Amino acid sequence: MLGRLRTKFIILSTISLLLLLGIIVVSSNLLTYRELLANADKVLDMIADNDGRPMPLQPPDKKEIHQNDVDGLQGEFFGHFGRKMLSPEIMYEARFFAAELSPEGEVILVNTEHIAMVDDTEAADYAGQAYRKKSDRGFIGDFRYVKLYTVDDDKNDIRVIFLDCGRNLVTFKNSLLTNCLISFLGLVVIFILIVIFSRKIVQPVSESYEKQKQFISVAGHEIKTPITIIDADAEILAMEIGDDNEWLTDISRQTKRMTALTNDLLTLSRMDENRQQFAMIDFPISDVVGETVQSFQTLAHSKKRNIRADIVPMLSCRGDENSIRQLAGILLDNAIKYTEENEDGSCDDILLRLEKKSHNLCLSVRNSSEPVSEEQLRQFFDRFYRTEQSRNSETGGYGLGLSIAKSLVEAHKGRITASAPDAKTVQITVVLPVK
Repeated sequence: MLGRLRTKFIILSTISLLLLLGIIVVSSNLLTYRELLANADKVLDMIADNDGRPMPLQPPDKKEIHQNDVDGLQGEFFGHFGRKMLSPEIMYEARFFAAELSPEGEVILVNTEHIAMVDDTEAADYAGQAYRKKSDRGFIGDFRYVKLYTVDDDKNDIRVIFLDCGRNLVTFKNSLLTNCLISFLGLVVIFILIVIFSRKIVQPVSESYEKQKQFISVAGHEIKTPITIIDADAEILAMEIGDDNEWLTDISRQTKRMTALTNDLLTLSRMDENRQQFAMIDFPISDVVGETVQSFQTLAHSKKRNIRADIVPMLSCRGDENSIRQLAGILLDNAIKYTEENEDGSCDDILLRLEKKSHNLCLSVRNSSEPVSEEQLRQFFDRFYRTEQSRNSETGGYGLGLSIAKSLVEAHKGRITASAPDAKTVQITVVLPVK
């Protein structure tokens, strides 16, 4: 159990860290990419406003600009919180080309004088691709484009301007790769630290759990001795004064209950410490479950219940025969105790079904019940838990039966679940793998 607790802690911590790193990497790179697009669109808009040409160089006698004018010019390139988004000098660094197309998509004119890596033929091809795209802005390869529509009396042409974003895209991709690599290495390092320190983190729980198991084991063995003596003394007194004494009958009944409780606690303690020995052999589970049903029919009839069995014959299982017999008995005993009576005092049949589904054996026991919530179903296999607290004395149980059943199933590498097919029915299902 502590091993599973440690494993769950490692898995949850790693998943949480992975999600956190993923959110950080995705959000930061998404913002960077959006900034890249915004800057590219800003430059495209400035080129478009300048009729497809970069900003003209200042004449030598006009290079001195008043500081207020410079501040005003650069203010257009500042983002929120005063962070500089784009410098006006980017206009002189931009590599771009432009093309004009007719409304039918025929290339009329191309201008590649501001870029060296694209000739007129390639520019015309890029323009044709942009024309066929529905969006007015987008990427074609490493080029960001914008489509502008000229509406005059004489013509209705389309101008497409392409901006080379290759360097920015390479920088972005390298940054993304670097962030992912650093995040992965950080995740590996922290995962190793989590594995190393997880043992110390669960150590207090481990110590408390070990003390609890030790107490149950020691207390169980110590309690068995006085219970045995009390039961023996009660039998001797019954031989002397007769069996019809109500006080001796009550003592005998309570010692039997205490003996059953002690045995159940010791069984759970042995299974928790993996000291329960199981003889894993192939045996006919159909016959074992059928015999268990027959042995419980008398008890069921004494409480006005009836067990109806639907068992597929000739099914075999690899496991411990006595454990499977005990498991079937626990499920039937639990169903008999907690079957809800109808308004007329009758009870619906308790249905036990054993069948093979795919590569698993499925054993289920269904009985009528009061409405059970999802929260109660999740607690069915907790120790000392019972849904009908007001009927503890009537049922005579301690809420350990299903806990033992769960331990038995887990020892056979199976799983056990509780469900409520409808508002008046509870079903316990055991799935065992077929070896």
